[in-house]
Amino acid sequence: LDAGPLSDFLGVPAVEVSGRVYPVALTHAPRSDSRRLEDQVVSATQALLTEGLEGHVLVFLPGTGEIRACEGALRGLARREDLRVLPLHGRLPRGAITQALEPSAQRKVILATNVAESSLTIPGVEAVIDSGLAREAGTSVRTGLPTLQLVPIAKSSAIQRAGRAGREAPGRCRRLYT
Repeated sequence: LDAGPLSDFLGVPAVEVSGRVYPVALTHAPRSDSRRLEDQVVSATQALLTEGLEGHVLVFLPGTGEIRACEGALRGLARREDLRVLPLHGRLPRGAITQALEPSAQRKVILATNVAESSLTIPGVEAVIDSGLAREAGTSVRTGLPTLQLVPIAKSSAIQRAGRAGREAPGRCRRLYT
């Protein structure tokens, strides 16, 4: 949106505020991966740890079902590496959301829906794992009933998600898609 004409039309000044952006190293999957999403997340998390990850990981998943599956799949790795695995989505009670958002000396793996895409800065996030998927509301052509469809995210969402890793310092983003 070009702010100039809008500012003129409304008769108000346009204010530009530039935020600090740190570089984010992007990695894409070298080829399509047919494994279950939760297995891909475990592998990507393990790879980040092997590379010397010191901060938290923010994992973008399409919905709460995938979050629960990843919580279960990450249990063993979390025990071995002393990680806290925490969900983050809109239907959680306030206390659970606070746990995911508050600073922590213990490394966290935060499993989030796109609620964390643009509205939050989570202290200590050094890396993002992006599934490249989201659930969007739609309508069934056959029944006319509302549905939630699994869809690939837009390029703008991919940029927003990766940017979560570069809010406080240089970061990394592992995309689970080519």
